[in-house]
Amino acid sequence: MLFTLRRAGRAAWPTVALAFALTACAPLPPIASHVAAPSAIHRADGPLPVPPDLIALTQAGGQKRLISAAANQSYWPLSEYFETQRNEAYCSVATSVMALNALGIRRPESTQYPDFPYFSQEDFFRGVDPHVANADRVAKEGMTLDQLSAVLSEFPVDVEKFHSANLTLAQFRNLILDTTGRSDRFVLLNFRRVEIGEVGGGHWSPIAAFDVASDSALVLDVARYKYPAVWVPIAKLYAGSQAVDSVSGLSRGIVTIGRQ
Repeated sequence: MLFTLRRAGRAAWPTVALAFALTACAPLPPIASHVAAPSAIHRADGPLPVPPDLIALTQAGGQKRLISAAANQSYWPLSEYFETQRNEAYCSVATSVMALNALGIRRPESTQYPDFPYFSQEDFFRGVDPHVANADRVAKEGMTLDQLSAVLSEFPVDVEKFHSANLTLAQFRNLILDTTGRSDRFVLLNFRRVEIGEVGGGHWSPIAAFDVASDSALVLDVARYKYPAVWVPIAKLYAGSQAVDSVSGLSRGIVTIGRQ
């Protein structure tokens, strides 16, 4: 299937108590009167339907857009290491592992593949300061924008973070356009699904391409059991990334990582 601003710091992070506060891609909250019934959210026959104003990469139009996009250089290395998040709150981890492997930097020993160094979701937190993030907590709560940027700063990569509240739409667009035109730096987007018409709360996924003609970006969704890779209008992604994370009290946004 085809598929200047502020550098990250390492400040200590506040204790997080509750799962759906929803830093990232933790499971949906308990069903309430304003939330769709489970039968409307869960499907036994495959992923959820793609919203009508989004275009799946599996569609002919989605594939044509990828081929014709001038800024599609991030797609090729990222697609080679496309991951599905291993649990419902690991979207930040799956997104990071994809990008780390795609960068072609020195890889660590792997418990899964003893003879082959590899970045994996299972080993992601092995060298991370547990006071910043640990596997058990992230498996329940996900990670905030600041938290993931701090975690990635412990890897041999160059990291920058951008809260969307500090970006204009034009700056947001240009950041994605410039980065997706490269194969040595990647956009990791933290957004809220509802603003792009999807079901769910906060989420992380990498952005693989930008098409100027349609003013849309390609989201390689790591929750592949839920949604396929889709082209999303940039204004919708910007709105989703401006949504406030209820754990941090700050807007979501972008983390970029690249070779040092």
